[in-house]
Amino acid sequence: MSRPINQEGPSASQRRPYRLPWFKSQYLWLFITLMLYLLAVPVVEQAFPRTKTLLDLFIVAVLMAGAYSVMHKRRVFILSVILLLAGLVLTLGEFGLRNRILEAVGCGFLVVFLIMVLVGIMRDVMSTEKVTFDTISGALCGYLLLGILWGFAFQAIEMLWPGSFEFSGTVYNSMTSSDYAGHNWVVLFYFSFVTLTTTGYGDITPLSNVAGQLAITEAVVGQFYMVVLVARLVAVYSRKKD
Repeated sequence: MSRPINQEGPSASQRRPYRLPWFKSQYLWLFITLMLYLLAVPVVEQAFPRTKTLLDLFIVAVLMAGAYSVMHKRRVFILSVILLLAGLVLTLGEFGLRNRILEAVGCGFLVVFLIMVLVGIMRDVMSTEKVTFDTISGALCGYLLLGILWGFAFQAIEMLWPGSFEFSGTVYNSMTSSDYAGHNWVVLFYFSFVTLTTTGYGDITPLSNVAGQLAITEAVVGQFYMVVLVARLVAVYSRKKD
């Protein structure tokens, strides 16, 4: 006797995959905090030069959002939080210990932390089978985090080998009036994003071999990121349309 055919609906493999609504996107809030940091912090610093504690809270929010977005395993998340907190204590604002070696170590902790976040983001984005709002948000977050990562790396280089960068007069004046660790925190973030996008204004020049090689690496990685990522997303989108 033949079994009756199940009329309840499509099988689990045929069902449409569950998609988070835009306001619950895995990477949406990380992208929002990144944009707030990049757009709001310079305005706040310009209007209120002594609000370094508030600016510290911005970068803490950005980095914590990054850890929350991609750290699915408990042990990995705990390790990332330890690296984040250690880096923040050694470097940022009023919490910094004002020692070049310790600040360089703290920047190293933050670089490792951001590498972990980027690996998690790229794993999710590159393994996706469908281009969604969340996928695009994750790809954009990865690109912005590259700029922040290299900003911390440049800061570590300047801490270990002072004079690794040459600054124009206007940039130097803005550095000496800043209360951030090493007096060049925001400036080197600016240099990082200029290098990542290969804009090259020329107001900051790497002088040491390490700084120059690091700048070249960032420019190359930034271009590879865009080419490989766009190619991957276009391939996934085209396959789904077919």
